Amino acid sequence: MTIPRDFRLVDGTVIDHLPVGTAARALELLRLPREGPVTIGMNVPSSRHDKKDIIRVEGMVLEKRELDRLALLGEHVTVSIVQAGKVVDKIRLEVPKRLRGILTCTNPTCVTNNEPVQTVFERLGRYPFRFRCTYCERVLTL
Repeated sequence: MTIPRDFRLVDGTVIDHLPVGTAARALELLRLPREGPVTIGMNVPSSRHDKKDIIRVEGMVLEKRELDRLALLGEHVTVSIVQAGKVVDKIRLEVPKRLRGILTCTNPTCVTNNEPVQTVFERLGRYPFRFRCTYCERVLTL
């Protein structure tokens, strides 16, 4: 099947291999739609993972902080950068060992919930993701 010329991504980003049901969360994390067209595929057949969600955004390049947030959605998420209709870079996302200002501590007495202090979490192991607050040591499981 050939993709019609009007539907081809010329310049932008493709967020691929999202776990099924996480496309809406990814849109929320990235505050999409912004400027330009956004295409969303949900429950799409995948040769690697049975089914997946996928997001295609025209004219957008993601920042490191946004990539770190997307990595939290699953262990196989990839991001492809498209320029002039060709994939120029493909990144397999990994959750960093330290997350700053991305997660919120669930401990109501944690200093991050009572003072203007940025949260800092240390990753504990691989998927499913667990993180320890560096201030109060509360462990979160995502």
